[in-house]
Amino acid sequence: MSLTYFIKLLRSNFLWLLLIPLLFAGSTFYFTRGEKKIFTSETVIYTGIASGSNLSGDNKADYYSNITAFDNLISYINSRQTKQEVLINLLANHLLIDNKNFSHYLMSWNTYDQLSKLVPDSVRVIVVKNTLDATVDALNQYMASSENNLIYTLLNSENPFYSFNALENIKAFRINSSDLIKISYQTQDAVVCRQTLEILEASFMKKYRKLKEGQSESVVEYFEIQTKEAFAKLNAAEQTFMEFNTQNNIINYDEQTKSVVGEKERLYTLNHTIEMDKTANVKSLQKVNESIKGRLYQNEYGTAILKERENLAGVYNQIALNEIVGKTEKGHQQKVDSLKSIAELSEIKLQGSVNSLYAQINTPNGIPTKNVLEQWLKTSLEFEQSKAKLTVMDKQKKDFAMEYSKFAPLGATLKKIEREITVSQQAYLEILHGLNVAKLTQQNTNLNTKMDIIDPPFLPLKANPSKRFLLIIIGFVAGLILVLTFIVANALINKTLQRPENAGKILGIPVLGIYPLLNSAPDFIAIANLRLMQQLLSVVDTIYKPVTIGLISIQDKEGKSTIINLWQDELIKLNYSVEIQTWNDKNISSSPYSDIILLEFPALDTMVIKHGMLPKLDYTFLVCRANRVWSKIDKKLLAIFKKITGNHPSLLLNGVKINFAAENIGEVAKQCIFLKSYFKNLVDFKFGNRKSFN
Repeated sequence: MSLTYFIKLLRSNFLWLLLIPLLFAGSTFYFTRGEKKIFTSETVIYTGIASGSNLSGDNKADYYSNITAFDNLISYINSRQTKQEVLINLLANHLLIDNKNFSHYLMSWNTYDQLSKLVPDSVRVIVVKNTLDATVDALNQYMASSENNLIYTLLNSENPFYSFNALENIKAFRINSSDLIKISYQTQDAVVCRQTLEILEASFMKKYRKLKEGQSESVVEYFEIQTKEAFAKLNAAEQTFMEFNTQNNIINYDEQTKSVVGEKERLYTLNHTIEMDKTANVKSLQKVNESIKGRLYQNEYGTAILKERENLAGVYNQIALNEIVGKTEKGHQQKVDSLKSIAELSEIKLQGSVNSLYAQINTPNGIPTKNVLEQWLKTSLEFEQSKAKLTVMDKQKKDFAMEYSKFAPLGATLKKIEREITVSQQAYLEILHGLNVAKLTQQNTNLNTKMDIIDPPFLPLKANPSKRFLLIIIGFVAGLILVLTFIVANALINKTLQRPENAGKILGIPVLGIYPLLNSAPDFIAIANLRLMQQLLSVVDTIYKPVTIGLISIQDKEGKSTIINLWQDELIKLNYSVEIQTWNDKNISSSPYSDIILLEFPALDTMVIKHGMLPKLDYTFLVCRANRVWSKIDKKLLAIFKKITGNHPSLLLNGVKINFAAENIGEVAKQCIFLKSYFKNLVDFKFGNRKSFN
């Protein structure tokens, strides 16, 4: 579709393009005549989510965590539970107002009057209490009592103040990438607008803080319980460890184990040494006894010596016992010193008996020498000492074997208890660390949930600019677009032959010319007649006379007679002799004085054409109405005519609308004012041709 054709469409449908948009605009004006004023208030709150400090000193911002936190906060503001709490509190505040304490600072008179009609006295008696909190509780209980009571219905209605639908006008969003959240609200009452935002701030800040702190408290409570349990388990393990050590006389198991092992080695080494000494002493004593040959025992002094030796052996046993075993006993050294003193006295006494025996044996009746007796005494003492030590050593080895067998299984049990203590201690420390982290998080949460109101809600004194004028313009534009769309769509799907440039393509034959509707302006008809004669004579050669011109049509009432009469009048004005005839299956006779014969044929869809039945035609023109659709049967009938007659007609498009005909015929000078001509040149991109028409 060309721009010129589009402009022609607009010109031909100008009336509809004007009336329909005006109708839409007028309807919008009428239906918005009762538009109510809307007031808007807003508030700005500092959240501290993105850049707020914390006790850990780590202020690194996490972009995705911040986005999630702000989304959660805004979702919480827009939640149904928060809105319900706001509506209940707002309604409670307004229900506490009566004629005595009414003030324009609390609500407008119109809002108060509407509320008085909404909530009857029968309901007020139930829900209105002495205090605000009591009234809020009564409203919640009354609303929860059923799903068809007045309060529940009011909250789910279309009321402009006390419904969820009204709070849909609450808009909460984050300001750029800051810590600030802006909340705006608009409604029909300026005071109610501010009051609603104030209640919303108090409600969601309190509940959000309680929610966050409740989560932290739950975590802290969990870790406190786990810490107590872990400590009790650790304490029980340590108590078991202490009781085990007490029962088994364990002070330091590792050191005691090392002591037992060292004592064992020392004991067996000492035992081996004493065994060797005893064996040596036995051998020496046997040798000395052989030298004395029993004489010692026959003397009374010998008897005293043996008795004294037995007493000394007993003392040696006690000394050895105290030196080896009783080192840890209280007064050990004093006891050992006392026993040694007794042993010295016994040794002196024994030495006296030996000396007496020596004096005797040095008589003429004695035979041993002094050296033999001294050796015997020394060897006997050493032998008695070794024997005493071995006796004590045997007892000590038995006691040590019992101690060793006692310590052997204690190690595994003690390791198990120590392992349990270690595991319990690690678990306790981990849980204690978790408790500390939870408490730190709780404190951070307490810090971060303390929101500050930067800009409190204000009382809007001016209503929002009315959108009525904008709606009227939108209505006009919508009507214009609707009509324009219909016109363009109709033009695109229109299959008629109104456009001459398309008609020739559709029919497949050349276009001789067009002729407008007969109700067009007389001056335009005159120009159309002139153009049609110019086009006819440009193709008709009148040298050889008479010239037979045939006019055919597919259907009746296509305008053949009108065109023939028009041509006859115009040709006569040009001094041509014209004869009009109608074909009726008979031979056509013509006057020898005629220049042009105009032969009109019946409609092709009403006749049967045979070879040779039609006269010879010099020129053939197909007359076709512009407001009709060219169908397949029309195409077939034209093809039959051309095939049988051998004639190839040209198209003469009849009844073309003036907006399409003017392009092919030309404008009438008297109809073209300057602006119209200039606009036409502008559409046709003829910027340099500015010719004036008189």
